[in-house]
Amino acid sequence: MRLPLLLLLLGSCALLGCTNVNVALNSPDVPLESRARNHTRATTGGEVSPPQTQPSAPNISADVTAPVRVVPDDDGYFVGLALSGGGSRSANFSAACMFELQRLGILRHVDYISSVSGGSLTAAFYCLSDDAQWNPGEAQRRLTHPFATDLIIKFLMPWNMIALLVSDFDRSDLLADSFKDNVFTRDGHQLTYADLRQDRPRLLINATDLQSGRGFIFCDETFDQLNSDLSKYPICYAVAASAAVPVVMHQVTLRDYSTIFKQFRHLVDGGVSDNLGISSLVETYEAQLVSAEKAQRSDPYPNGALFIVLDARTRFDARLDDKGDVGVVEGLVAGAGLTSSQLLSRVSTATMADIIVRYSPGEVTAGQLRQQIAQLEKEGYLELRDQHGHRVVVVHLALSHAADLKNTPSPSFFERLNNIATYFNISEVEAASLYQAATLLVREQFEPRLLPLARELESGAPPR
Repeated sequence: MRLPLLLLLLGSCALLGCTNVNVALNSPDVPLESRARNHTRATTGGEVSPPQTQPSAPNISADVTAPVRVVPDDDGYFVGLALSGGGSRSANFSAACMFELQRLGILRHVDYISSVSGGSLTAAFYCLSDDAQWNPGEAQRRLTHPFATDLIIKFLMPWNMIALLVSDFDRSDLLADSFKDNVFTRDGHQLTYADLRQDRPRLLINATDLQSGRGFIFCDETFDQLNSDLSKYPICYAVAASAAVPVVMHQVTLRDYSTIFKQFRHLVDGGVSDNLGISSLVETYEAQLVSAEKAQRSDPYPNGALFIVLDARTRFDARLDDKGDVGVVEGLVAGAGLTSSQLLSRVSTATMADIIVRYSPGEVTAGQLRQQIAQLEKEGYLELRDQHGHRVVVVHLALSHAADLKNTPSPSFFERLNNIATYFNISEVEAASLYQAATLLVREQFEPRLLPLARELESGAPPR
């Protein structure tokens, strides 16, 4: 009986283990000009550069006579929401902030959500849920699930251990499976990009191309380049790719079906290239404006743009001050945590500064740019004019700003927030603290500025 059972297990492993889960959109024999294209709610509205060598962001040098694939909302504003990386800490902090934005009447005006790592859990959950499913209770139940514990349990299951040894089945498959079981399954159906709701923002989940080190967006335009059907791609794998921390997790692999030759894309955590998810939003906005100008079409966003960044970064603290000596394992964990935290913090800070510099008008001086960057870092709010003369508002709602809160529940409140690790496990106490922090941050520091923006979006007219 043991031999047939082993053969059955090995056969199951062969079925489970596959290099990629994406499927072809067109036969390679179909001429390029006749090929079908993707049409999901995950779209930048413009062309993208080939994902092998260039970032998969809108290519503003593409054929500008082609029609923009996204019809802008009729309010005249580009409203983008960026959700940072940070494991379950980011997933819950982002959800808490989004419920506050919903209360203020801003969330329903969001056109695009761009997300990284843990933020992608929340972004995808929102874009797949109707109003009955999107509520604080349901979000808290789903987003506090111990995904990391699931990963360990699944890893130790005998059939999975065999699959991990004899097939392409890997740790990211296990993480994607946990995401699927606990967040991205409905009525027994695994949710794919075809299930994104028409009444939700367009979803841009960000990863990093391991070969080039550049950003990779899960969107129609990128999958068109790969000749792959995005509508059939499981959302859980896009989120797993966005959260695939190098070394800790295995890369998520996509097959390039644009050729008959076996070519693949290997994707890791989006935080490596942009831990805030803001670059995809800004490049999408810029690409659509440039495309409209060159093709002499009407301005899609005459009222300008609003970018809201939900940033769940904290200051790393390994909590080693009470130890005279540190073991090998604990030292490795602390060193890895310090390295990744510092790297992501620098990437995030550089990204915000780069966006201000890159898209400011040419006549802005270096001193003015430094002043704008400092203001955004200090106040979390900035108004400026872009190269097209449009008014642009940036709201940086960062968890680190909780250190400046006046009405905290306890003197150690910020220290408690700062000690929430960047993992896909979170305790109820930690999650509750994140919801408290989001509520206090919005109502104490940001609401006076967000309320006029909400009224402006509702009326469809900027202030004079």
